[in-house]
Amino acid sequence: MNYLIDISDARNEYVKKRLINDGEKVLDFDEANLDRIKQGDNLIFAPAKKFDKNFLTNLPNNIKLICGTLTDEQREIIKGKNIDYQNLMEDEIFTVKNANLTAEGVLAKILELSPKSIYENNVLILGGGRIAIALSVLLSKIGVKFAIVSFNNIKFPRYYLYTNKCFYKKQYLNEIQKYDVIVNTIPSKIFEHDEILKIKENTLFLETASINCLDKDKAMHFNYVNCPALPSKYCLQTAGEYMYEAIKGENKYD
Repeated sequence: MNYLIDISDARNEYVKKRLINDGEKVLDFDEANLDRIKQGDNLIFAPAKKFDKNFLTNLPNNIKLICGTLTDEQREIIKGKNIDYQNLMEDEIFTVKNANLTAEGVLAKILELSPKSIYENNVLILGGGRIAIALSVLLSKIGVKFAIVSFNNIKFPRYYLYTNKCFYKKQYLNEIQKYDVIVNTIPSKIFEHDEILKIKENTLFLETASINCLDKDKAMHFNYVNCPALPSKYCLQTAGEYMYEAIKGENKYD
């Protein structure tokens, strides 16, 4: 059995080193040479890796695919090929740890791209999932002003644990001009065209979600920045360690 690792994502270099230290046989994955993959081999990709239908259709049968979340259609394709599938994002400990690294990456982006001191910025966080909470905790620790936007009526009250400024659904649009930095964590379109126009000129808008929350072609008067896979850019070694732990099943606690 071999491990074939896609090292186009830099954090996978650290996964590779850990597996080699375990005595495993590890090869670099090369899409041009799928015939190198044998039955029983393990293919490893970073959680953010996107696959097309043809790629999955051309994979050999009876292997193991370790990656992020696949669509229902993609799951059906690999099921028909008897491919064992390990979704790293179903490991709750991994996803929380990864969210913490994403939050660090967001902070790095703010420090890099904002013309203001971090303590002069007023930050608006869209969403209340793992990344939003991780970012809230991080900003709280260093004393940065921020607010949270939630679209979940059940979870909304709990966000006051992190900040005394919370907005429910579209309430934030009435005060959006107050914010220097906006961070979206919700993988869904949130802003209509007229709402985009309410965003303050020169606002730094960081998009961490897999689906853009607005039409980026309409984001002309502020700095809209897509921020995919931040752990692979700012926390390579630690991100690789967390992936390794998830791959090896070290996060089981029940």
